[in-house]
Amino acid sequence: MVDLLQINLAHAEMTLKPILLAGLLLTLGACANTDAPPMLHNVQLGSDAALMLNEMSRVAALSPEQRKREMAVLENGRLEGMRRFQLAALLEREDNAEALERSLKNLNALGEIDARAQTLVDLMKKSLKARIELRTQTARAQELQDKLEQIKALEKSLQQRSAPSARP
Repeated sequence: MVDLLQINLAHAEMTLKPILLAGLLLTLGACANTDAPPMLHNVQLGSDAALMLNEMSRVAALSPEQRKREMAVLENGRLEGMRRFQLAALLEREDNAEALERSLKNLNALGEIDARAQTLVDLMKKSLKARIELRTQTARAQELQDKLEQIKALEKSLQQRSAPSARP
């Protein structure tokens, strides 16, 4: 009786392992992203916001040198559709106000796109405008802070001049 139970358990264990392994592999296979293109040069923009999202995530993963090379290629060519969006995504990753403004200009110049893609573009525009405004306000705050420091130094200098000397 015990031998029969051990044989049945061993048999069940042998058939269960491949089934579990197959289920795990099928689940992992379903999670794989096989349709992410490395570069979207000739894709029409009007059909899919997913292409734009893939491009944004691809650009985010690039090193600064890779972004500069891609920007140089895109800036030397004719900008239409997805190429214009690619340049806007590349410029958006730069850390200066001029690049942010150029990115916004490229997004504004996009042609007809579908509703989902338009929502993504609108969000990018809002983000760019907010970043540009933040840079402007930060620069203004720094300018005012510098002026405040100058006034404090001037006030301290005047107090030292007008203070009566302690010498008898």
